[in-house]
Amino acid sequence: MDVVILAGGKGSRIYKMNPHLPKPMIKFKGISFLQILINHYSKFDIENIFILAGYKGEIIKKIFHNKVQNFVKIKCLIEKKPMDTAGSLYSLKNKIKRDFVLLNGDTFFDIDNVNILKNYKNKNKIGCINLVKSKKNVKLGYLNIDKNKNLIQKKKSNYINAGVYYFKNKIFSFIKNKKMSMENELLPLLIKKNLVSGKVNNNFFIDIGTP
Repeated sequence: MDVVILAGGKGSRIYKMNPHLPKPMIKFKGISFLQILINHYSKFDIENIFILAGYKGEIIKKIFHNKVQNFVKIKCLIEKKPMDTAGSLYSLKNKIKRDFVLLNGDTFFDIDNVNILKNYKNKNKIGCINLVKSKKNVKLGYLNIDKNKNLIQKKKSNYINAGVYYFKNKIFSFIKNKKMSMENELLPLLIKKNLVSGKVNNNFFIDIGTP
């Protein structure tokens, strides 16, 4: 099992708080958010962590590339041009040969995602998305779940995408070498084809992308 962290965002909404660093490098009590994610996931039974960097990615690469933490190898790839959240995965097409967990580099969800999703055996699906319950009905949620745990799209939802995905290696057949959004292009396509399921967890969740 590998872990992929999307760390390419500029963090425009929190730019005034963090003007000189990529968003995942903002610090909490002296520790970068990206390091917090690595600390969490390197506890589990994984082999590699791939960091996909973009904006000021050289800062991330200098700190983490080719490092080893708790026997987990860390690699950092910097995109040559903005490819968005799904398009950036294309650079891993020939590097990942197994199933993997994909994380947003600006959210933390306190569950053992690796071991939970490692047991995901639905042969008819190629992915599973973690959802967290929202305290209010949100227009931006758009992801909902039916009684069979299939993901469906609605204008409003009681769930928020927690930014933690499990994908089988087959997902790369849907990834093109172009700018491509996970939320607006890839996920709607997979949902339409009924290829992804949802898993609801109510553990601690935080998104550092907003003030």
